[in-house]
Order: sequence, then C-alpha cells, then structure tokens
Amino acid sequence: MANSDLSGIICASVTPVSPQFSIDAGRLAMHCTRLLSQGCSFVSTFGTTGEGASFSTNEKIAALRALADAGADMRSQIPSVMTPSSDEAGRMIAEIAALGCRGALVLPPFYYASASEEGIVAFFERALERAGHPDLDILLYNIPQFSRITFTPSLVRKLIARFGDRIVGIKDSTGKLESGVELAEGFPQLSIFTGDDRVLPSLLARGGAGMIGGMPNVFSKDLRALYEAPGAEGSAPLKANAATRIEAVDGNGALLALKAVLAAFYKDKEWARAMPPLMALAPERASVVFDAIEGTGFAVRTAA
Repeated sequence: MANSDLSGIICASVTPVSPQFSIDAGRLAMHCTRLLSQGCSFVSTFGTTGEGASFSTNEKIAALRALADAGADMRSQIPSVMTPSSDEAGRMIAEIAALGCRGALVLPPFYYASASEEGIVAFFERALERAGHPDLDILLYNIPQFSRITFTPSLVRKLIARFGDRIVGIKDSTGKLESGVELAEGFPQLSIFTGDDRVLPSLLARGGAGMIGGMPNVFSKDLRALYEAPGAEGSAPLKANAATRIEAVDGNGALLALKAVLAAFYKDKEWARAMPPLMALAPERASVVFDAIEGTGFAVRTAA
C-alpha cells in the first residue's frame, strides 16, 4: 500500500501560546523535534488537543511556514484541518500540500448536524477544488462528540467512491473499540487509528494502524513501546500506566492538563497558557494530575 508508512504513534500536539495569544512557533518546533526523537512516527498539529478550532487559518498557515523555516521535517507533519468553511479548508489543504506535509487530517464541517452524507462529500469536493486538487493524502477525523458528524462506514464508502485512494486513513476519536474495529475490518486498505491509549492494544490486534492522540505529548516513549509489543508479557504495566494517566488527564481538563504537565516537565510556565475561551488549569487541579502521573513512575515536577 502507498500509505503503508501511516502507522505507529502520532502525537496530536498541543499548541504553545504566547502572552499575546498567538502561536509560539519556536516552542512548537522544539516540541515537535522532541516528539519525533522519542518514537512518534508523525506529529499532527492544530487538532483538538492543539486547539485548532481556536486559531484562524491565517494563523495556522503562518505557524506551519515558521516550522518549515525553522528546519522542521514537514514530511513528518500531518496537520489538522478544522473549519466548517470549504474555502478555509481548501486554503489550509493547499498550504499543507505546498509545504510537503505527509497528509492532512480533515474534520467534517461542524455546526449543521443535519448535513447529509451527500452534503459532506460535496464539502470535501469543494475544499479540494479550492485547494487545486493537490497530490495530498487525506485522513478523516472522526470525533462526532465535537463535530456532530460521524464518519460512518456508509459515508466513508461514498468518500472513497468519489476520491479513491486519496483517502488513506481515519482517526477514530470516539473512544469506542467497536467503532475502530468496524472501520479497520470494513476498510483494510485504510490506516485506522484510535485516539485513546486504552483502545490501542485491542485495535492493533484487529487490524488497526496505531493511535493519533494527545497523550504522546508527554508519554511518547511508553506509548511507542506499547505499540511495538501490545501483547507482550511485559506490556501489562504499560497498559495500566496508560489507563491511569489518561483518566487523570481527561478528568482534569484534557488538553489543559497536558499543557500543565508540559509546563512542569519543561520547567517553563509559558506552556500552561491556553487560547480563550479555554484557560490554564488551576494549580490545585494541576497538582492532582501531577500526583496521579507520578504515581505511575513518570517524573513530572522533578524532570531534568
């Protein structure tokens, strides 16, 4: 398969934010380099964990160009496209292609929950036309709890019928194993990823390609080890730690908790800042997260 490299641990990167509430491209470039050095196959910027819906297309394009100017390997980037506007989606896709990124992770157009499958296909048609039909692989971003649109097998079949092998994968962020398995078994030609560490081992056993999620921002080494040997005798502690960590993070602000952990880990308080309407995690909640994570043997506050 042409997309056979699309597997492994892909980090849905957080986005560092400056005091002026702009994307801090310098810190982002440093973070991406660290993630790739610690076992991530690719980095996906500006998704849900990256507060992608809170930044304009112009801001995200400028940040991607800054990453390229900083010497980032753009072939290791799979940026997210999160907009209900086909024009904006097309602009973002065109830039992702022009920068030589590995692909684009595309959210369906949110807001109109009554959109038909034919309407969703038309959205992709218009976005790709606006982009100039670039030679770029597309991954579908299935997160109906935010987008209100589900990439059902029926809809995926329609998109493949229209766009052929341009559709190469799906990120299933429902958190449900059965959803990922249905996609993996129904579309063996696609790379199917889960967004949940706890689902990863079982999905891999059923034909999944790996995960695209927020937890590799901190735990990329452990998750890479779990990906490489999900059924190994010694994987039980990795699975238990992954479950404890994701529960602590998701129960305390999700991406805000990850930003708090990175601020402590990097010893750089700037990492905790979020883009309005989100606000940095309160210190008392951050301490709860730190305690839970340190209970799994991962140093947060004492990291070098």
